[in-house]
Amino acid sequence: MFLHFIQSKEHKEAFMDLAQLVAKADGYISGNEERYLQSFRNEMNMEVDMKQSASERNLSDIIESIKDEQVKNIFMVEILLLVFSDGDYSEDEQQIVLEMKRIFGISDETYDSYKKWVIRVEQLKVEGLKLILNPTA
Repeated sequence: MFLHFIQSKEHKEAFMDLAQLVAKADGYISGNEERYLQSFRNEMNMEVDMKQSASERNLSDIIESIKDEQVKNIFMVEILLLVFSDGDYSEDEQQIVLEMKRIFGISDETYDSYKKWVIRVEQLKVEGLKLILNPTA
């Protein structure tokens, strides 16, 4: 959604490493998560095979070098969209997101705003799907 604002190759690669780490956090990648990963690659104009498997870096290694506030905000929102995409915000995913919040220095208020916005976006997607599949209901 906002990844097209990221221009740096290093930031793009870091985001894909992060997204894959998060998608695998609960032990498997759901179909929705895989579709999000593919859409992330597409939006950032990354080759399908480029950084397809997450590196062995841990969370702090991936994101601690991110200093640009806008990039931090994009990472947080996009990762929240990813973790809510399969309807199961697992404990492992929550731990990663809360660690991101801490490393990035994101306030509780800002985090809550992001989370509420992401939940509304997901609800609108479901509403839109219902309209498309059964517009008379």
